[in-house]
Amino acid sequence: MSDNSVTFSSRFGVHMKDDQVTFYAQLSFAGEAHTYDLGANENLHPGELNDRFRSVKVGRQVKVLAWQHANQTGRYQEWDLDQADITGIGGLTRFKVIRDTTLPIAVRLEDLTGGQNGQYSLKVASFEVGEILVYSGDPEYGLVGVMPEDGPPVTSAIYVRSEQSGEYVAMGSVYFVWNGTTKSVDVADETNFPANMRYKREGRNQFIFELTDV
Repeated sequence: MSDNSVTFSSRFGVHMKDDQVTFYAQLSFAGEAHTYDLGANENLHPGELNDRFRSVKVGRQVKVLAWQHANQTGRYQEWDLDQADITGIGGLTRFKVIRDTTLPIAVRLEDLTGGQNGQYSLKVASFEVGEILVYSGDPEYGLVGVMPEDGPPVTSAIYVRSEQSGEYVAMGSVYFVWNGTTKSVDVADETNFPANMRYKREGRNQFIFELTDV
């Protein structure tokens, strides 16, 4: 357990601040509780707390970015409200606690060329998150960065690879910025965006990258 976590006995209840989150070992906020502060970036170790949390309470000033696996792969979810059941993630291993006004930037890949699901993979690399990998046809989003309100831009490299031939069919980069008017994330510069791809935004912070030609 890291220094960011405080363990409480559920018998006496948990006194949580607005900038904290508390995970519970059982559904519906029962069992052993572990509280984490804003800024926590946790990789839960096997044999300790890995895959043990079943529900979470989220303070009003924060949100949780959560991953199924340690390398920020597998299922990815965001929680900005209390969740009585978080088992849908398939076992929580990695999470970050960020301010509620911060927007995660997430992407997924759609193949418009007629290929089978999983025929192409999208690798997006950014300084803060590192490399993430998503596959065509997968409805799950992968986190590529976070954008605090009025925060600095996020630049990410893009690589689309054929899983059959191993060849890269698209390469380039994308430049995300904060839009203070709409309180959302925009793509500011398409100069280096792959010519055989396009994108569309879902909501304030999620993007669908579409492969249009190979």
